[in-house]
Amino acid sequence: MRRPVRAWGAAAVTALLAPLLTAVPAQARETERAAGTCRPAIQVLGTLPGTASSEADRVKGLGPGGTAVGTSRGLPVYWTGTRVHRVPLPAGYTGGEVEAVNSGGLMVGSLRKPGGSAAFSYRAGARSVALLPGGSRAADVNDRGLIVGEGPKGGALTGVVWTGTRVLRRPALPAGYRLIEVTGINEAGRIVGSGEAFANDESWTAGLLWPARGNAPAVPLKPYWPAGVPYDFWSPEDIDDSGRIVGTHDYSRLDIQSPVHWLPPYESETRPGLLAGRTSGTFEAVSPTTNVSVGTAQDSSFDGPFPPESAPPVQAQIWPGSGPLLALPRLARDGASEAYAVSDDGRVGGWAADARGASRPVIWTCALAQAYQP
Repeated sequence: MRRPVRAWGAAAVTALLAPLLTAVPAQARETERAAGTCRPAIQVLGTLPGTASSEADRVKGLGPGGTAVGTSRGLPVYWTGTRVHRVPLPAGYTGGEVEAVNSGGLMVGSLRKPGGSAAFSYRAGARSVALLPGGSRAADVNDRGLIVGEGPKGGALTGVVWTGTRVLRRPALPAGYRLIEVTGINEAGRIVGSGEAFANDESWTAGLLWPARGNAPAVPLKPYWPAGVPYDFWSPEDIDDSGRIVGTHDYSRLDIQSPVHWLPPYESETRPGLLAGRTSGTFEAVSPTTNVSVGTAQDSSFDGPFPPESAPPVQAQIWPGSGPLLALPRLARDGASEAYAVSDDGRVGGWAADARGASRPVIWTCALAQAYQP
């Protein structure tokens, strides 16, 4: 029998979790307070009219002055406060997503049309997007205006760095690798992504780190398969201004994902563990300077619980940089949630299911103050 579902107000969430807030390191809470006046809440953002798409309406990036970016009804959008705004689509394009925004309000993402996709940039209020030459997707942008993503060239997928609408360079791959994706760039210009390598009839994946300048190829992040097993897959997702990289390790044989991070000199990964009671999880983003990482807690279909359908819904999670992973409150008691973005001022963006089961784009404000250990 399905348990009843009810909406959780911000006041009720704060009252319920108050005894648990001691789980959050004091230094992390002070960092949040230093960013300005902060009221813990789950801010539900507006959505475009129409039928929901197969993908959840979600926040993918957080910008200045309460700006957020992402997707609604399968279309690229941005929010000012809770108000949703469409990103204009060029003729022939039918959907897309804004993936990131910098402190100057420059947005980047990808657009879809039958038979293909295109990378774009956009500024609020502009009458049209700027299509980025040679790009199928723009993944991230730093405050210097450097945009990173990927696109096809010579029958292969390559990374691309743009400045404005000009291709600045195509980052080189290590010998024997092909590109899977480019995912992030920090203020220094260092770029992360992932690639697949082939040798002696074997293949494996590795995280990749490109230098900020020059044409040197990416360096594979240790570990990778020659030092492990071929069921391991590493996916770096983001890099902060100090060079800390966060992402996910996928042990495909048991359907187990683990949040991981790499620190210079990148000789090995570190695993902060899993959210209490869960058997799998991810990291999707790290704040630029405050060492806060976010992602999603979930469960393995092979490693429990059993039967698999007894597992609770996925849940947004946050890590202050030390101690255990913490859960972010759900919008509804049995509602799923995921986190994709985190900012230095304590906001976390993603989506959460409401009491009717509909996915809603949300921002957890003063997120660490509402985080708790299950």
